[in-house]
Amino acid sequence: MKNSLLYIIGFVSLIFCFTSCTAEQKKYVIGVSQCSDDSWRTKLQQELELSTYFNDEVQLILCSANDNVEKQRQQIDSLVNIGVDLLIVSPQQLDDLSSSISRATERKIPVILFDRKSDVKNYTAFMGADNYRIGQMLGDYAATLLGDAGTIVEIGGEHGSSPAIERHRGFTDAIKRYPNVHIIGYEEGNWKQTSGNAAMENILQRLERENPDFTINLVFGGNDRMAEGAREAVNRYVVMHPQSALARQSPVKYLGIDALPTPGGGMEKVRDGILTASAIYPTHGDELMQLALNILEGKAYEKNNDMETSLVTSDNANVLLLQNKEIENQHRYIQKMHARVDGILSQLSVQRLALFSIIFVVLVVSTLLVVSVRAYRTKKRLYEQLRQKNEEINHEKATVERQRDELEEQRDQYLDATTKKENAVVEGDIDGELADGSRNTFMENFMQCLDERFTDPDLSVEDIGRAMCLSRVQLYRRVKAITGKTPVEFIREKRLKEASLLLTDGSLSVSEVAYRVGFSAPSYFTKCYKDFYGKSPSGKKK
Repeated sequence: MKNSLLYIIGFVSLIFCFTSCTAEQKKYVIGVSQCSDDSWRTKLQQELELSTYFNDEVQLILCSANDNVEKQRQQIDSLVNIGVDLLIVSPQQLDDLSSSISRATERKIPVILFDRKSDVKNYTAFMGADNYRIGQMLGDYAATLLGDAGTIVEIGGEHGSSPAIERHRGFTDAIKRYPNVHIIGYEEGNWKQTSGNAAMENILQRLERENPDFTINLVFGGNDRMAEGAREAVNRYVVMHPQSALARQSPVKYLGIDALPTPGGGMEKVRDGILTASAIYPTHGDELMQLALNILEGKAYEKNNDMETSLVTSDNANVLLLQNKEIENQHRYIQKMHARVDGILSQLSVQRLALFSIIFVVLVVSTLLVVSVRAYRTKKRLYEQLRQKNEEINHEKATVERQRDELEEQRDQYLDATTKKENAVVEGDIDGELADGSRNTFMENFMQCLDERFTDPDLSVEDIGRAMCLSRVQLYRRVKAITGKTPVEFIREKRLKEASLLLTDGSLSVSEVAYRVGFSAPSYFTKCYKDFYGKSPSGKKK
């Protein structure tokens, strides 16, 4: 509940800031180039997007190269060409993107390297965890787990990437301090679980050829997924070779890096004993956004920004997970209230039976009457509280949804206001781009994206733009040029037309129709429907 109130306050603040801005306020466009697409980067992206709610002057353009260096190079060049105000890059490898990043700095575009480093020296700032220190910390912890004596296998990260290089160097430098701890196998993966599995298979085959009685006391994975993949390979080997020395020894210990608190993430793996320990590799998208704004606004900032890390073990994993689940527990507050009412009624029923067995009929009836009255009043009071709480929530949802639409429309008005001088050129460009049938193709693609997602109440113009590989400005101009309507207007009309068809059926309530077409608040849906059709949706039902 507390976090929900904070989100509402944030949205109200966002609207207030936007409406109080003058026409001269600068709009910052920040391009983000991610080297890959995984749960860690998804969490970072969500944090960055959330931070824009409190910084309405920022527009994000998010790109992911999906582990393709050439694709990332093209994406960076594209972001530079459209003239972003700042570039955030998580490079695939150290040197492959140097020319593209240098091109950005030559055009006076500030560049923040995040998570991974590059050979480029004239970047603006770097933010990331100290991968060398993380590797060193896990090396020391591994030696402690082994009692300063034992054998280790390491599954390194992707070849040429700065985290893989630094984690490996930190880990091996730490192990060198323990003469009786030996790394007997090393293979590189690509950060994915399957690569950790394959790398471990190669190491096991080699060790078996060299010495059938080999043992492995600990496996260090460059991240949690590779460590888990290595664990699968070891378990499979032990099942297939039950008489081997590896099968007879104590269970192998597994160390990883990332320790995400998300479902199926590293923290759960440590808690459940799948991994022995993992180092937290934080995202801190809010701090990254603040660093970007400090640079854009000419405020003081640090060039190198280290993110703190710590070790997750079975001793603290559960506590950390509980902390991350606090928001989810808040959302279940109303459901707990319902359960409390049921519990009270159940207790009262037991009391009635007990009283009926020991008291005269009249006394029992009287007592039951009193208890019933109290129960009724308690139930009525609790249900009234629940009803009021639900009304408050529905009102807040309607307010947020209306403010969100107003914000989207004000953004579109802002786009119109800031591009009037170049409208003639823009319209000519769009007419040229959408000639000879391309208009139909564009609208087909736009309508396909809209048909697939219009029922999502969180759908935004940016979501459709990303799906069509267009920025908000590009999508706005094309839709406005073809239909005469802004994307926000087009989405709302689409939802209202679909709602009109559903209301004709008569089997659904107005609230059910509102939710089905992507409105999160029935009251706001009713207002929009009346504004569009001139009558209430309840009058449409047969």
